[in-house]
Amino acid sequence: VLALAIMAPGGVPGTVVNTLLYVFVGVSVQFALGLGLALLCGQPIRGRNFFRVLFFIPLMVTPVGIAYTFRMLADMQKGPFAPLVRAFGISEWSWATEAWSARLMVLVGDTWQWTPFMFIVLLAAIENQPRDQVEAARLDGANGFQIFRDITWPAIAPIAATVVLIRLIEAFKIIDLPNVLTGGGPGLATESMTLHSFISWRTQDLGGSAAVGYMLLFISTIVCVSFFNFVVRPARRFEA
Repeated sequence: VLALAIMAPGGVPGTVVNTLLYVFVGVSVQFALGLGLALLCGQPIRGRNFFRVLFFIPLMVTPVGIAYTFRMLADMQKGPFAPLVRAFGISEWSWATEAWSARLMVLVGDTWQWTPFMFIVLLAAIENQPRDQVEAARLDGANGFQIFRDITWPAIAPIAATVVLIRLIEAFKIIDLPNVLTGGGPGLATESMTLHSFISWRTQDLGGSAAVGYMLLFISTIVCVSFFNFVVRPARRFEA
């Protein structure tokens, strides 16, 4: 009964679905952006050291600080973008009252915070790839995509798989952003399993809090072990 209640209360996505959304969609977007930025900063472009530091800054900010920052930016009444919103005549609309816009705001904040983690690890892997193979491929007329497909990706795949696994484990614990940004609302639209467990504990529902915690442990273990067996381990064998 508890499982059904937190998966689809009233027929709408519940905390389990929200958590899986934050995990799979959030981590996928963060990996794609981190890889793209790492490939960009791995090129001999002007000012790349400046951009490396700039892209890394969000990781040094606390999650609560990021949540308050995004809540201020998204304030349609007093936020910095409020005049622009009023100019388009949509000042009455609020992202916090719509389920999917609230989920999107949580995902954007989480992506802004954790993309630098992907970026810095993948950049280190890219810069550690065999440069002689890259230079030889360029002399043979290979383009950028061919070099990435045949040299760069095989070299960084084990590290990429490992960093995604680490991020998956961390993503299951998301609580600061939905708690500060939306309080889990509207309704339960943005409530994660960790936040649900915390709220249950705070309201003295210790049994419910423990039950959700065990469910979270069970789901995260299945996902992470499966990812390790089907992605991380084959990537390491491929490198060998």
